[in-house]
Amino acid sequence: MPEKLLILGGTREAYELAECLVSEFSSEQLIVISSLAGATVKPKIPAGEVRIGSFGGLSGLRNYLVREKISMLVNATHPYASQISKNALAVAKELRLPYLRLTRPPWVKLPGDHWIEVPDMEAAANYLIDHKTVSQNQLSKHSVFLSIGNRGLNLFRECKNNRFLVRTVDLPDVSSSWTKATFLEGRGPFTLENELALLRQNAITILITRNSGGGSTYAKIEAARELRIPVVMVARPVTSSSEICQSLDDTTNWISKKIML
Repeated sequence: MPEKLLILGGTREAYELAECLVSEFSSEQLIVISSLAGATVKPKIPAGEVRIGSFGGLSGLRNYLVREKISMLVNATHPYASQISKNALAVAKELRLPYLRLTRPPWVKLPGDHWIEVPDMEAAANYLIDHKTVSQNQLSKHSVFLSIGNRGLNLFRECKNNRFLVRTVDLPDVSSSWTKATFLEGRGPFTLENELALLRQNAITILITRNSGGGSTYAKIEAARELRIPVVMVARPVTSSSEICQSLDDTTNWISKKIML
């Protein structure tokens, strides 16, 4: 009987892992199943088998793992996918499944970076409310490039003294009612040249983003550094798992060892 691996995916790392495993192992050795949350309209389909949609919480994930006789679980979701990560770790411990968290390394502050590091999205919104620009004794509006994905956008609607450029993969529901924000659809990778032009054309004075890591969207950090634009950097959720891996090679080695046992 082959081992059955479930990859909680949607990230570049998850797609690369699925492709690598499908090419390296036969279906008699390993069945690779990728799970996509279904958050994007037209998701890229990974190698191997695929399921799309929510599990329905912790109990739904548990039922799926048991029903499908999953023997290994790799959580390769976005670093900020905190709820599914908590559920995956809890269920893996309960069912005594081999579990690994594959996550890209976070970005590191470099000379020239002006980061305002905050613990969560609410703190980022509060920073805008509390820190206003003053020019010639008059209150000025920040021009904010908001690059945080779809979740948490409503928090920034309370920051009425600012104007926003919001970039997401798909237009969020709030785009139809948030008239003081400009919405831009875009999927990485982005180039430094394009990010510099975007920040200049929109007269951006502050960038708000998550420390997602990886190279696909790092150009905005480079552009902010070059233009001396402050970056409100939202910290990653704290993870309690000791089984964390930051490279594709280490992850495939971990899986190989489980198969060979």
